Amino acid sequence: MLAIIPARGGSKRIPGKNVKPFLGKPVIEYSIRAALKSGCFSEVMVSTDSEEIAEVALRAGAKVPFMRSAKTADDYATTADVVEEVLQRYEAEGRTFDAFAVIYATAPFITVETLRTGERLLETGHDSAFTCVEYSYPIQRALVIKDGLVAMEHPEFLKARSQDLQKHYHDAGQCYFSTVEAFRACGSLWGADTAPIVLSDLEVQDIDTPVDWQLAELKYRLLHPEKSDKSAKKADKTDKTPTTFREGLFGKLPLELGPFQLVAYQDLSPEVSEKMREGRNLPCVRDKMLNREEICADDHRRFVATLADNPDKAYFAIYYRWEDDKEPDLIGSLTLTRVGEDAVERGIWLFPESQGNGYARSLLTLVYDALSDLGVKEIYTRVLSDNDPSNALEEYLLAELVNADRILEAFQSADSGLLYYVWRK
Repeated sequence: MLAIIPARGGSKRIPGKNVKPFLGKPVIEYSIRAALKSGCFSEVMVSTDSEEIAEVALRAGAKVPFMRSAKTADDYATTADVVEEVLQRYEAEGRTFDAFAVIYATAPFITVETLRTGERLLETGHDSAFTCVEYSYPIQRALVIKDGLVAMEHPEFLKARSQDLQKHYHDAGQCYFSTVEAFRACGSLWGADTAPIVLSDLEVQDIDTPVDWQLAELKYRLLHPEKSDKSAKKADKTDKTPTTFREGLFGKLPLELGPFQLVAYQDLSPEVSEKMREGRNLPCVRDKMLNREEICADDHRRFVATLADNPDKAYFAIYYRWEDDKEPDLIGSLTLTRVGEDAVERGIWLFPESQGNGYARSLLTLVYDALSDLGVKEIYTRVLSDNDPSNALEEYLLAELVNADRILEAFQSADSGLLYYVWRK
């Protein structure tokens, strides 16, 4: 599934609206981060005609594979026009998608849970789904003004109890899910088989004027009181002893990251541990590793036994959960090693059947955010120069390609066929 974030640069009522700071971060970043963290999408892209917006989007982790055409960047183009253009451009490059989600750039209230709900509704057979919210007052009691006098639009409901009236909803303007087939059949983001994603009034705010913007920030602070006072947060940090690797940084890493679950190698059953060894020894996996030699069972068991007492190294089996009521799939391995006081080396491999599905990009975005929150400032990786998927992954993560003489000595290798990358907070 493709995530499409429309963000043209021609906003008039709020200049620079799509990248305007919302409580300290460009507002579009909230949509991008939620989409990446949800794990729902094989690609998260921004459709824009603005170089400034494109730069902000790339820094936040989204793709901008092409710029929006002038035809879909004017005041009269619809969201459906933008979607069709995006799908056609991908198809011209040989890439197709079964479904997509449109996530608006000015949707700071969007959550991972909302996006996963939309994904589940498509998976259960609906053609489309979108966010909506109940009207805060019964519309049957609507008033009209005629000739300077107030009157009820529907006087037959004058004495009806509000709890007996049919509830009505309106579009919340956050996100829209649809299969490509249904979209092209009806030419709209929603049709006859559209499921609702119902939000609370506190999670919804149109942002069309400066006053709307202020109201949205007030609502966001109510929903996220822990993020509302930056100065208090900074003061709280200074009062605490900084986390160090010697205190067990990897023991503080969250093991539930969106749809992903991390299980330490030393906590695996013997059967799963052996499956990890066999997966790592598969030729198509081993050929991309820095150490291309096969690992025997005894060496594997001895190595795993050392991990429990080594706070500077962690190996995790990666599980991905498709649905809450189903067992998660074992998809690969994540390795983390201390290479400096606030620096980590990262490695990852996936089973062949799990490769090419966007798992690595989604998981590592979550892992990097978590490590950053724990005080890590640099994440290093070593990649074989001919390993195109891994080099593309580093580019996606916005890691910098660096010369060997500019990296930590503990991270250097004699292998001349390696490329060195560093991601900085």
